[in-house]
Amino acid sequence: MPHAERHTTPGKAGELSYLAWPGDPGATPILYLHPVNTAAAVWSAVAGELGDARAAIAVDYRAHGYSAPGGPYLPADYASDALAVLDAVGLERAHVVCGSIGGAVATELALAAPGRVASVAAFGATLRVGWDEATIDDTERDLRALGVREWFRRHGAGILGPASRPGAAAELVELAAGGPDGDRPLDTVVEVLRTTFVVADSRPAGAALAARAERVPARVFVGTHDPTCPEAMAHELAAAFGGDVRTMTGIGHLPMLEDPAGTAAGIRDFHDRLTGDGS
Repeated sequence: MPHAERHTTPGKAGELSYLAWPGDPGATPILYLHPVNTAAAVWSAVAGELGDARAAIAVDYRAHGYSAPGGPYLPADYASDALAVLDAVGLERAHVVCGSIGGAVATELALAAPGRVASVAAFGATLRVGWDEATIDDTERDLRALGVREWFRRHGAGILGPASRPGAAAELVELAAGGPDGDRPLDTVVEVLRTTFVVADSRPAGAALAARAERVPARVFVGTHDPTCPEAMAHELAAAFGGDVRTMTGIGHLPMLEDPAGTAAGIRDFHDRLTGDGS
């Protein structure tokens, strides 16, 4: 697959950066939504495995990757970022592929703009993480003591499973810590964590989706070793869309980094099983 091109477009909180891969113009493209504290590039290996059967775009949410900081940092705000990128490239409809809090972002996107979402394939994803105050307070203290890069270096590997490919933990550190001008600001990372992991709750959006007569086809993949979004969360997200759940043996919270080939195979199989030819 050709290398992605990086572009920018205005968003509600500032300039948004995104990656774009060319592909078959006759097939519905893919919109990738990344886990919080990673970036659009977390999907690069998956996009490479899928080849050029579909064009694809991947957005850096506000305060992630190369996008400008600026809250708020709720799933609905990240969905607004995704819509801005869809509009910028002139895409009316896309297959959404998402990870972690990207499941909540996809839910908010499908609720706000249902005609824009052709399907949802979610990996290690949830409607709500739901950390308690003691956990987030401990995390903030640790982050401020260690700094952003060292904190992810020490703790990032803990969310990966035993079948994770070599180098995934190091890639995670770069995606989580890096920004356009060096490492991401500590205060921004803390605010993102507190908002996304404690305050954010897209279960009401999920309930609203579940009540709709017309459903968005969905499949949720969950690693057998996911400590952040375990199987119960996967089933809750799948129920919002009326979709099903598949497990990934030996995989943790970030299948797109741990097993790009297996993640791509899951996406391909899901799309192939959609009505018609999956386009």
